[in-house]
Amino acid sequence: MIRLTKSFILGILTFLTVLIFWFVFEKENQTAKVIFLDVGQGDSQLVVLPSDIQILIDAGPSADVSAKISRYIPFYDKDIELVILSHPHADHLRGLLSVLKDYNVKNFMFAGANYESKVYSDFLNILKNEGSNVYLAEAGDLISYEKDPILKILAPLKNTLSKNFKGIHESMVVSELSLGNKKFLLTGDMEEFLEQQLIKSNSVEDVDVLKIGHHGSKTSTSQKLLEVAKPEEAIIQVGKNSYGHPTPQVLNRLNKFGIKVFRNDQLGDIVYQSR
Repeated sequence: MIRLTKSFILGILTFLTVLIFWFVFEKENQTAKVIFLDVGQGDSQLVVLPSDIQILIDAGPSADVSAKISRYIPFYDKDIELVILSHPHADHLRGLLSVLKDYNVKNFMFAGANYESKVYSDFLNILKNEGSNVYLAEAGDLISYEKDPILKILAPLKNTLSKNFKGIHESMVVSELSLGNKKFLLTGDMEEFLEQQLIKSNSVEDVDVLKIGHHGSKTSTSQKLLEVAKPEEAIIQVGKNSYGHPTPQVLNRLNKFGIKVFRNDQLGDIVYQSR
């Protein structure tokens, strides 16, 4: 008769638990999804594709984003294939400092406009040591997965490397994500000035989901943008704040167009999954 010790039994149970977790995670990992991460008063979107491929757009205002990301990426996967920074304000950028520490960022894309801040300077210095391939975002750029374009860069409309802008929001990286049968307009902190430029250049198409610009600020999400983009749903990435975000003007506008609104401060992480 074989006698099993308590520690050996616990070891088997631990192994089986890990095995079951891995099997469930791998099965779940075969579907593409985009997660609008609840990072408080900031922006972060994580695109998870089959075969352990990830795209991260912005990373919120704090190191908490790494723990958020780990919920959707297998524990053994320490690579993020592409990180895109919409613009270098801290509520979109600061979390990238922890991402660079915890993950190997293979490729990085940004507008490259001049902007003075300590967190941005620290980030660029760390990025140099990371060894990532660095790309400048410009309208017309396409990011493909298995030969199919899934992410189209809509702005900046021209090369912004080392250029000075009156407001850094003018150099925003704006993109359109195609995931399954849904299209998402990812706006960062795009304000009405850039909205009108994109509309004028015929860059805005019908989309299913609009990521509301600038956390619902009154300077964004114009009536004209809603008329052209025709979203059915809107995501507001917002947390507790003193700015009045999202503003009544934007909420009323969305209500007028019959657009369903989902907010991180009310729902936590918001996940769209492709079947």
